[in-house]
Amino acid sequence: MEIFNNLPDDIVLDIYVKHLKRYRQHNGTLIKLLDFDKYKFLEKYIQRKIKSFSEVAYGDYKRYIIQYTTPNLVEINRKDSHIDDDMFCTTITIKENSVQYDVDRFRLKKIQDININSPSNRYYKGDYKDYDWEVLSYTYEIF
Repeated sequence: MEIFNNLPDDIVLDIYVKHLKRYRQHNGTLIKLLDFDKYKFLEKYIQRKIKSFSEVAYGDYKRYIIQYTTPNLVEINRKDSHIDDDMFCTTITIKENSVQYDVDRFRLKKIQDININSPSNRYYKGDYKDYDWEVLSYTYEIF
């Protein structure tokens, strides 16, 4: 922008950091921030809101349990039936020489083929017999 060429550096820095919010200043260095509007399509799959956080300390390790809400894949009236929203649950266990991550994703989805007899799910789904919880779980450990 040509208008910035004639302005003092501290005013240009103030515009970029405080008004346009494109950069953040840390120890005299400018750090470019992500443009989240560019990635708005991901909001359906990823959410940055923490629903609950708990910390448990045992003798030789600590465990952190974090639950994130995600936008519901299926929009049905869940409040009347007391059905939870879709969510991510992350458990971080810190031991003496390793860190273990357990990640679970819970999404309520419509069953594709209703004629399939599947064992009943242990997660509550209320009166929605045509729906079932899709649970994705994985664990990894860093030594």
